[in-house]
Amino acid sequence: MKIALFGGTFNPPHLGHRRLLDSFCSLLLFDRVFVVPDKRPVHKICDDLALDSERLQMCRLAFDDPAFTVSSMEIDRESDSYTVYTVRELQAQYPDAEIYLLMGSDMFLSFHKWYKYREIFEKCTLCVASRQDEDDLQALRSYAFKTLRVYIPQNKTAGEHLLFSPVEPFEISSSELREKLSKGEDASEYLAPAVLDYIRTRGMYGYPKKR
Repeated sequence: MKIALFGGTFNPPHLGHRRLLDSFCSLLLFDRVFVVPDKRPVHKICDDLALDSERLQMCRLAFDDPAFTVSSMEIDRESDSYTVYTVRELQAQYPDAEIYLLMGSDMFLSFHKWYKYREIFEKCTLCVASRQDEDDLQALRSYAFKTLRVYIPQNKTAGEHLLFSPVEPFEISSSELREKLSKGEDASEYLAPAVLDYIRTRGMYGYPKKR
């Protein structure tokens, strides 16, 4: 069994997240896919973090494919929202499964800062969305060798417990998207219609509340 784990703050979940997930699902044909919003960011401070319940609901709207399971396991956990605990939980539930951890290149390049990152690497295959240019791939290969001691030749995109795959870049950051929403600007090209309507209706991120 092949299980995909796609975690994140999802503040908010946008079309770039969905594009990344769909790309790896098409490539690797997972048996189960878990989308897991975290309880609070461990590696960064976010002043305009939406409520856990709001981010969970937005994920349900953004990842509405029946093949996906949007899970509250990290939000419900009493401890901090560390990925290694989620990996252990999935291993306990599916002891014979292969776990594939999906992430963007920016998250991969700070992987050494994750709590017990070596344990995560031993238990999962890291699936990293790369930009579609050689400079980006070279930076990922260099980091993989220096941090994880995985050598990936110039003409290859995979090594032990590690896979790089090109995904069309999403040309706006989450913080820029929240700023756009706070100004009441059109964000329809970045968000699923149901997510955008949810944000508008609740007046999230400073968006002028719909009356």
